[in-house]
Amino acid sequence: MVHSRGENLREKPELEENSSPQFDEITLKVPTAVIMAGGKGSRLSPMKPVLKVCGRPMIQWIIDVAEKFSERVIVATVRGHPAEEELSLLSKEIIYTSGKGYEEDVVEALRQVKLPALVLSCDLPFIPREAFETLLRRCRSSICSLYTGSGFVGMSLWNSLNLNDYETIHFHKDIINVNTIDELEKANKLCSNL
Repeated sequence: MVHSRGENLREKPELEENSSPQFDEITLKVPTAVIMAGGKGSRLSPMKPVLKVCGRPMIQWIIDVAEKFSERVIVATVRGHPAEEELSLLSKEIIYTSGKGYEEDVVEALRQVKLPALVLSCDLPFIPREAFETLLRRCRSSICSLYTGSGFVGMSLWNSLNLNDYETIHFHKDIINVNTIDELEKANKLCSNL
């Protein structure tokens, strides 16, 4: 499903102001997790989602942890992406976006799934459980993004598509974001610590 840029973002029901999150606060599970894996990978490789980290495709690490915090894990990519075939073997479900850019593709993907949803970048192989717990417990806005000492890491919770109700959730530890060869090598050096 492809949506044009001018469409109303409020297709799904919005959270009422100051309302509670719409997920199970006991199990900390949301209905959906969307892993964004359709980028160009210009700093590393278009095959970035499936590059090996500790002997496994990088995205597999994210799929495995996302399954602990969501009922359904979906990979979002673009048709014809160089890693599309491998992604379809790793993921139970794939949705497609237009590839216009990360932010637009996130909104496009979220229009196709049940909210609330976690949105995760495919290049975060070692997201600690505590990061999910922090994001899910502290978020009280329509959109909450995790922020570490090194900046935003590509991990967010979307309770609705209301782009005017945004919150930054601070997390006290850095999370490795693999965008370069050096970061890939750094991630692979951590394998013995797992």
